[in-house]
Formats: sequence, C-alpha cells, structure tokens
Amino acid sequence: MWPGAISRIGVLFLSSIFLTACVTVQQHQLPPDSEIGKQAAWELHRVNLEALQSWNLKGRVAGKSNNEGFRAGVHWQQQQQNFNIALLGPLGRKVAAITGAEGDVQLNTSKGENFSAVDTEELMQNLFGYSLPVNGLRYWLRGIPDPEQVYASMELDDLGRLKQLNQAGWLIDYNRYYDGEPSLPAFIKISNTTLNANIVIDYWALDAN
Repeated sequence: MWPGAISRIGVLFLSSIFLTACVTVQQHQLPPDSEIGKQAAWELHRVNLEALQSWNLKGRVAGKSNNEGFRAGVHWQQQQQNFNIALLGPLGRKVAAITGAEGDVQLNTSKGENFSAVDTEELMQNLFGYSLPVNGLRYWLRGIPDPEQVYASMELDDLGRLKQLNQAGWLIDYNRYYDGEPSLPAFIKISNTTLNANIVIDYWALDAN
C-alpha cells in the first residue's frame, strides 16, 4: 500500500471519529421541554421577575369565604415596599383604598372611615370577614414564590413558568399567562381552607427601577 493511500485512510478514519463525536454531542442536547430545560428557564424567569420592584396592575377579584361571595375591581400600585390598593365597586367607583408598607397599613373608605393595622391580612379580616394574603400576593401576582416563606411544593409548565404553587397554607394555580418578556400572569386561582378566589389581571405596567 502506498504511503499516500495510508495517509488518506488515516484522514478518513479520523474524520469518521470526529463526525461520530459531533453526532453524539447533538443527540445529548436537552430538548426545551425537558425537566432540566424547564428548570433553567424558570431560574432566568424568576430572576427577571424579582427585579421588578415597582409595578401596577388593574384587574378583578371574585370569590367566596364562609359561603359568602365577594367581588371587586382592583388597582394595585407597588413601589418597592410601599403599596396602594384601590378596591372598586360594581360601577367602577372606589369603595376603599389600602395603603402603606409592612408593619403600617391604612384603609380609607369612600364614606370617610379610616382604619389602621399592623398588616393587611388582619385589617381585612376585621373589616370584611375574609383576608387576602397581600404580603404573599405581591410576589404571587408576578408568578414567583414569596422569598420570605418556605413553599411546600411548586410545579412548572413547559415554558418554565409557575403552574401551581403551595405556600403559606395557600394553593395558587396559574391558568393563563400573557405573552411577552417577562411573561406575567393573566388568570390566577388562590384558595385555602376558608377562601377561594379568582383573580383576573387585565393590565400590567412595569417599572424595573
């Protein structure tokens, strides 16, 4: 066998090994809907949403507590730790506004009544007989767990977004998201042993500062 032929055979042999290695690497690439792929997408999604410390939304909440129904429009403005939540009646008139920050919450009604409490849950329970977990909701509405509380379980959808969250005694189901980046919830169901509520978010406005 001529030396040139040997060289050509060697080149072909090395080429076949190289091409086989390339094919092997490609076959082990993770599909986007794999569990590891979803987890990576979730980590990036979570970091982007945690960066949103100032935002506002308009939506509606309807639910039942102790066999009594309730319904209200909601305008929520969050500026870092401070919040302003307007509750609207059936005709869109403001019936109450909840303002403040952690440890200092004020509620003012359209009738001129003023109430205060250490936290929103206690305030709403005393006035309305039911309590929405406002401290957790500021995170859950964005589609992320409350970082200050341990969650019992978490399920992701195929795009690495929250599908269901079990945290602080509440079960939060994410039934619909808006398209866009970041993808934000459009329809959420929350429930515990005493309350069930649907939250529809009609509008988001974001400020990453």
